[in-house]
Amino acid sequence: MISYLYEIVLNMKIKNQIAWKLFYKINKVIINIFYPISQIYNHSYGLDLESDIIISMTSFPDRIHAVWITILSLLNQKTKPKKILLWLAENQFPDKKIPKKLEYLKKRGLEIQFCDDLKPHKKYYYTMMQNPQDIVITVDDDIFYPENFITNLAISHKKYPDCVICNWSSIIAFNQRGIYQKKSDWKIGNLEEPSHLLLPIGCCGILYPPGTFNKEVFNKRNIYELAYYTDDLWLKCMELLNGTKAFNQNPVQLIYFNNIRIQHSGLWKKNCGEAGRDNINWEKLMNEYTKAREILQSCSKSTIFL
Repeated sequence: MISYLYEIVLNMKIKNQIAWKLFYKINKVIINIFYPISQIYNHSYGLDLESDIIISMTSFPDRIHAVWITILSLLNQKTKPKKILLWLAENQFPDKKIPKKLEYLKKRGLEIQFCDDLKPHKKYYYTMMQNPQDIVITVDDDIFYPENFITNLAISHKKYPDCVICNWSSIIAFNQRGIYQKKSDWKIGNLEEPSHLLLPIGCCGILYPPGTFNKEVFNKRNIYELAYYTDDLWLKCMELLNGTKAFNQNPVQLIYFNNIRIQHSGLWKKNCGEAGRDNINWEKLMNEYTKAREILQSCSKSTIFL
């Protein structure tokens, strides 16, 4: 259901049809209304224990009542993961009580873990630390993921096994002198081949193969000091340190349908509300990790100057 309605809009955008934005809004409303209803009697098990793919995500109190809808879409994938892990901060859930709908989804394969509050870094940190040999796909807690979401990522992973695979990205931009621009000046976009210049953005899901990062990715002290609220920037820097490129598999940029019930809350609003947080954090990361900066500088000739 989700993939069918999403593909309609995606194809309309690829063909540059004027009405694609209208159909996007209409189909998003349809999904928000009817998808949860359609799943009332779905009791199927959503995992494949022989898989080497783990879905990892986090949430917080303002959204915990609605995250079950996103998890439903992940339990209904054509390609099943080995695990679906939901990480919650102990200080945000001191009594470890969760909504009944999440308790029910544990019967279908959901696993809930409590941990230290690493803000958005909870999405990947503990899963990657505990499962270094597995493919980890990170997802957001407010998205309806199409039924072919994992399948498509797995196909691209097979083609580019050593690359981070994403569905949404920015291109790191440089000026005429070959110096990277502020994060706020980077444009949403794509490149035809894997590149160090692509910044994967997490909303539409990101696949990380084993070996994407070295142990520096788990440096809590630097996470706190350099990128506490910006996991995408931290992970991009860690990819550069390890020489890992990124590939956006989508021919055009189109975000998956999101949950309109919970758009009043979100970390992105806090980040955007402080206009320079990302710029400051990126500068800190480049100053701390000069090897990553040097790799970007060496790529500057292959991007469009601003």
